[in-house]
Amino acid sequence: MNERGAALQARMADLMAASLPRCSIPGCGRPTVGAEGKGLAACLCRLHLQHKARHGSAWAKTYLAADLKPYIKTAASWIDAHREEPWTAYALAALDGLLIGAGPVVPAQDLKHHRATFRARVAFARLREAGIKPQRILAVYLGGSALISDDRGSHRVEEFRIVQCAKALHRLASGTHRRWDFPMANGTTHPLEMHVYPRSSGMVLREIGGQVDEIARDLAEQAVPAIRQAKRETFGPHPSEAPGWVPPWRRALDKARAAP
Repeated sequence: MNERGAALQARMADLMAASLPRCSIPGCGRPTVGAEGKGLAACLCRLHLQHKARHGSAWAKTYLAADLKPYIKTAASWIDAHREEPWTAYALAALDGLLIGAGPVVPAQDLKHHRATFRARVAFARLREAGIKPQRILAVYLGGSALISDDRGSHRVEEFRIVQCAKALHRLASGTHRRWDFPMANGTTHPLEMHVYPRSSGMVLREIGGQVDEIARDLAEQAVPAIRQAKRETFGPHPSEAPGWVPPWRRALDKARAAP
């Protein structure tokens, strides 16, 4: 075993003594990764650790396109009305530079062993080649931030916000798609298709969302309150504001307690 491996094992051994015996997510009850000696998560089980890698939160789920749609539409209208203002113009210009400087598109099947920074660059290149404009990227970021602020059951931490932005952008232009006619022995051809999607999990999501967040974070401070108000006036309040609404963590905990 090399020196790096020995240091990691020593760190895991120390963590086992300090780890919680059970996952800290309400209603879970599984042993933590640290307590099992199988990782460096002292408070989460493997299931919730993987959930955090995919969604940016150990318990909050990725928003559906239908959840985001009214917020993104409202954010797009706000951007159109304020595009000449300095902060908005700066964010749009910086996002345009991010797309232009992303370089060539690399096929999804060739990304597996590259670093997250490289895969994030390719993700922006895919957006550019798909015709996604800076206005759309900014609307996704601002709209998603407004949704998280409106949702009483959301996880309001930076990691969740930037991962949700990256997930939404990932859906706009994801994967490599090929179609060709394969020659058959009888002289005819048979259509073949290939669809390969890059993994939407891990550090690459933090890289994609983090780069957009760095550009638009200051703009969001003034834009998000206005977008929330405009969305409420046009589409109504968020469902979490309905009487009798119960947060997801409370429903999960009540279900676990009611189980035999």
